Amino acid sequence: MSRENRRKVSAPGATAVVERPAPRPLNSDGQTGGGTISWRHCLIGLVVGELTLLVLSDGGLALANVAFGSDGRNRLDGGVVGMATFLAVLTGAFLAARMAGRFELYQGTAVAVGFIIVGALFEFGNEASAVHTSLNGTNHTLIDLGPMNMGGLISGDFLALVGGSIGALLARRRAGNP
Repeated sequence: MSRENRRKVSAPGATAVVERPAPRPLNSDGQTGGGTISWRHCLIGLVVGELTLLVLSDGGLALANVAFGSDGRNRLDGGVVGMATFLAVLTGAFLAARMAGRFELYQGTAVAVGFIIVGALFEFGNEASAVHTSLNGTNHTLIDLGPMNMGGLISGDFLALVGGSIGALLARRRAGNP
């Protein structure tokens, strides 16, 4: 209750004015909801983007190995995985933003952050599995995971955010187009 209404109530014979909030406008689904991010559409975009990443990265690496041969280490990919990640984030962000139909940049950013989180969890799982396998062996030796590559980490996250932003901006509907 506002200070002015408290004064009015405390005055003899006065009644308070109750302020009611305005009803929330309907969104594109016909429901009331003031949220800007459509989490359902972002989840769909993330899943489609991850599937796209799987197909593009595995297919691109297989084609590169056929065309140029394998180096035996399976560590150098010549940018195939980075480009596949960029295109997959762009695809997922585009799909989420187009399906949501509102606040496209937010949808694309949410999909990009989802890609970053999934990538971090995948890396953690790989390293934890390697340590677990090493400790469960007969000799119980620790393995060296090597130093963290902060340059690769920051550039990969930046690449995901840029791809999400571009995908979302491409999904914007032009004026005059339905």
